[in-house]
Amino acid sequence: MLGPRKRKRIRMNNIMDSWRQSLAEQGEYKVRGYIKPESSFRTLAEWRDFSSVVLEYQSRGYYLNPGKGEDSKALNSLIQKFYDFQLDVETERYELLTRKNVIDHIEDFANHRIWGFEREFRSYFDDISKLKFAFFYSRGDMEPYVLLDPVYTKMMHGTTSAVKTLKHYTTDEGVFNIRNSIDSGEGFDISSFTVANRMFFRKESNRVILFEGLVKAAFRSDVKSFAVDNGLRAANLFRFEYPGDDQDNICSDLDAGCNAEVRTSLWNEIIARPLKIIKIV
Repeated sequence: MLGPRKRKRIRMNNIMDSWRQSLAEQGEYKVRGYIKPESSFRTLAEWRDFSSVVLEYQSRGYYLNPGKGEDSKALNSLIQKFYDFQLDVETERYELLTRKNVIDHIEDFANHRIWGFEREFRSYFDDISKLKFAFFYSRGDMEPYVLLDPVYTKMMHGTTSAVKTLKHYTTDEGVFNIRNSIDSGEGFDISSFTVANRMFFRKESNRVILFEGLVKAAFRSDVKSFAVDNGLRAANLFRFEYPGDDQDNICSDLDAGCNAEVRTSLWNEIIARPLKIIKIV
């Protein structure tokens, strides 16, 4: 007889499998390409340590790019540990992304970009050292993402218990999956909105759910968030800026700030965990 903990784990696995299936945008693509692993996210201290080791190996004559110098099994193992998803999954998922592109990113990152990362992005956060970041392919380049975990939510909004009435575009299957996640008590975060200046771009997402959601993050305009395999989401740091010089894209005020005009003429983006479905249109 299965114990309650094992039954709960099996139920959660079934929900997550159903959720992953619902995230497939087109049947020809593997679902896993859209869901990012939590293991890819690291603190800045961990990224600096990684880069310091890369630099140390380079000083000994080892190089990341094949053909530029002698290879090191230890260095390759380290790179695989930090970038296995990008090297093994994303290069298969995206036609324009090659293993060389990822290696070039790592080399540039370790030599230069990590050392200015905090200066570039710290103005958005009270304490950037507490957050976790990863780098994924997006629109032709490897771009930085921040994990929207409880640490982020507390830092940006002062609470992890804010509940708002929100809207979400989805399919009939998506409605089923969200309802199941609510009923089971083992939910996952979704991208939602309160203000939209145009229709959603996926024609198959022809249902709008009005729901009560536990807010995890809020942005004045589309932030290009990705699902993470632990039920959370991650946001693209390059979309933390906003048209004009008076404010950034972060809605710290969940009422007035997030319901104002959308200067990009798109929609705002609220990351939330559904608690109750109010209506389906």
